[in-house]
Amino acid sequence: MSKTRDNSATPVVALEINKGGGLSRKLMELDRQATLENTLLQSLYPGIRVATVDVPREPLDSFEQALVEQALVRIEFDGVRYSLVGATGSAKNGKFYAVDTAHEKKIAERFHCAPQAAITYFGILVSSCKVRIEAPDCRVLVVEDHEFGTNDCRGWISQSLFLKLNLPAHRFYQFRLAFDKTQAKGSFKVMDDDVAQKLETDIILPKSAVKPDYRGGLVRSFRSLLGDRQAHAYRGPIVLGIRDVSRDLQFRSSYTLVEHAPTDSIELEIKTYALQEIEKLEAAVREGDFTELFRILGTEEAQRSIDSEEGTAPEYTSVENTIVEAVLKADPTGYVVRHPFINRQLQRLLAKWAFKLCTSGGFLLPGFTLADDGYLLLHEGEIFSGSDWIPPDRAITSLRCRQGLLVRYPIRMKEDLLPFENLSAQEAVGLLGADLKNSGCTLPEPQVLDLFDQQLRLKGTFTQHSETAKRNGGDYDFDQVCVVEGDRFPRFVQDRFAYREQKFNPKNKLQKKQSPWWNLPQVAMMARGNRIGSITDLKTSCLAAGKTDFANQLVDQLQNAIDQLKWGTEPDHRLISEVRKQVTPAPWLKLKNKRCISDMPEHLDVPETDKIGKMYVFLRQHLNRFFSETAPLSDFRGLIAGEPFTREIYRECGIVSTFYAVNIGLLAERRRKLEKALEEAEAEFQAKRSDPATRREANFKRNQAQAALHFFEERSRHDLKNLIHMVRKWAEQKNGNRLPYMSALHALACKTAEVCQNKDRQGTGSIVFYAFPQEIVNKIVERTGGRPIMVAVPELCDGEVEIDAEGRVFLVAAFPNGDGSVHERRIFHMQVTHKGEVFMDRDGGGNPVMVDRVHPFSIEPGRSEVRDGKVIFPGTQQRPFVPRRKKVD
Repeated sequence: MSKTRDNSATPVVALEINKGGGLSRKLMELDRQATLENTLLQSLYPGIRVATVDVPREPLDSFEQALVEQALVRIEFDGVRYSLVGATGSAKNGKFYAVDTAHEKKIAERFHCAPQAAITYFGILVSSCKVRIEAPDCRVLVVEDHEFGTNDCRGWISQSLFLKLNLPAHRFYQFRLAFDKTQAKGSFKVMDDDVAQKLETDIILPKSAVKPDYRGGLVRSFRSLLGDRQAHAYRGPIVLGIRDVSRDLQFRSSYTLVEHAPTDSIELEIKTYALQEIEKLEAAVREGDFTELFRILGTEEAQRSIDSEEGTAPEYTSVENTIVEAVLKADPTGYVVRHPFINRQLQRLLAKWAFKLCTSGGFLLPGFTLADDGYLLLHEGEIFSGSDWIPPDRAITSLRCRQGLLVRYPIRMKEDLLPFENLSAQEAVGLLGADLKNSGCTLPEPQVLDLFDQQLRLKGTFTQHSETAKRNGGDYDFDQVCVVEGDRFPRFVQDRFAYREQKFNPKNKLQKKQSPWWNLPQVAMMARGNRIGSITDLKTSCLAAGKTDFANQLVDQLQNAIDQLKWGTEPDHRLISEVRKQVTPAPWLKLKNKRCISDMPEHLDVPETDKIGKMYVFLRQHLNRFFSETAPLSDFRGLIAGEPFTREIYRECGIVSTFYAVNIGLLAERRRKLEKALEEAEAEFQAKRSDPATRREANFKRNQAQAALHFFEERSRHDLKNLIHMVRKWAEQKNGNRLPYMSALHALACKTAEVCQNKDRQGTGSIVFYAFPQEIVNKIVERTGGRPIMVAVPELCDGEVEIDAEGRVFLVAAFPNGDGSVHERRIFHMQVTHKGEVFMDRDGGGNPVMVDRVHPFSIEPGRSEVRDGKVIFPGTQQRPFVPRRKKVD
């Protein structure tokens, strides 16, 4: 019998090694990233001790490199001896995992004692899952890719096992699986139980999903079906986790996409869209409509679906931006936008939006999970399966457009934009029926349609032939893709259809590099410093300069950087350096991280070949600086009031406020020192650049200084986030007494700002928003008045509704009596419970089915209305929810 695990957490000790080999504990590691939550590792090894180890990311000389590698061999902290065992995707950032020495051998054996495999695939064991179950007796079949309708990293799970996961049906499911001293990752479709019983299995895995390759189990033969082909069968305990479920997504365009658009598309399609967005933003600013403002910036006005938050773009889920959105939506006066903290964060948000708009048009692209066309069924006692029966230039998608371009990041070249034609349901069912017939299956047409609906028309997926997917590096390990639609951007799409391909560079699958386990520290250090971003931007600069030959050379280097750890490839650093010497960086690339629109120049000198630069210059001149006025903190002293506090509370808040301010100051001082060191290193390099004997050493020092400042900027954001979590941790301990503490902290922040004489160092009052985010939103609603809560409801048309005390929503319809009069009839449509569950009667059987969840709110009965598919709940005030930050692997 399987059992579902709760979201338990395993503490993680966060350590770091400096370039002198010294080991210490990282400061301010108090957030959820300091734990492992709902992972396979917890089930496999209860009581295991885990540590993360950060190493320097800047270039090291040979002596420093040796010191760090030696330190990775002997990791001991608080009396516990740790051994390095692997990494996740954060290996490029110099972050690795270690476990207590007693568990090292067991984990090493899971990866065949191969360092490259441990660095590449250890993340399977520490990935946080939505749901995790343990099954003591489960049957797993490992087959060749494409057998039984599998595909690259895509397998099957039985219906009975799937039901134990309590997940929505008709989706694609990203899984993590541990079984028989190995692990697997990829995606599942659901197979019928009669198929599972016939094959005597609960899970079917293609060999490509098992990391590293599977060498255990019993060998089973399938002569009648597969012609004496064999599979590995395992039966025993497993741990299964589901990481993600396919859903409808949206992605913003990027300059790496638009740089491949033809000039007429940029002029007539992309610029036109961007100008319309600018007009909408200006109108929202002019009218003080923050609901519309945040819609343009990529958020929603309705009470946000809990599930949808997990798919929100990262820049809109940071602590600062979430608070800004909540506060401004809660304030009907429009004055809080002038608060120093709120205004500063809003300026950053607008600057991010402005850069994307000016360099990529800012349009949204429908997003999907890449899926395969595999099917598996039992008919008349015989198993039938198929894969890759879709024509290579066709696709199955929910989009209405007939043609489009499939986009998968990172984009290496124009050939990566894969042209496709969208199959209608009738066409797809016809092709599926033909493939079944060719395999000898006489499935009736209604059952073919049912098979199509159950296994191929899955929500949030884009189905494509595997050979086509490989052309831009795609597989079925839950890759997320987006589409340039032919009906929205016909010139862009037709240009790619007419383009004569010049280069084909599929995902490399070479012989994997192997090293002995004792070289794990050396392999780990080689995994640092992923250069994908820098090569991508250099390639962009080549295209901007009209040097397409250089850009084409960099395509191979970009692919080598992508494949570096897994396949042992290495970018040609000399070639990259030579290209860098001959190509001037596109000037607009330096504007990515500007903090307000006014820091982005209105004019740049760009060549005629720089399509993105010319678009930037055109669009930037249409942008003003929005919300430029700020008010002193003293103007907001009365906003948070009416909550008396004691002298003891005031004193404690003063200690926390001082601690916060001192740490902010230390980060600023560290930044100043690194900036000065870079200036000195640059001056030394310029003085010695003509002397071959000293130039190399001076250049190395300059590179170290540049890297140290760059990595500090990243680290400082991390440290600031941890400082914020430390403050919130303190605030969380004030249960039942939070409002007095909030008032005291707010009074202190305003008072400190008044007495500070240095305008450059004046506080913004940010600590109050970080410590008590939800309370401050509630207080703003209380002091200024709020707007009614709105909940988005699928398939609900505009009209009048009545809501009862239990949150049931009835459509109010007028019906004639036959005598000229009319009477009202209430028709149940949905219910929002006090727990935030949204139920609808959608199965035709009178049984409400939960279709969504929103953040809970108090419900008052009364008449209301529906606007644009959103129910307005009467007697409630909009208190936007500020979610706690979730762990992101």
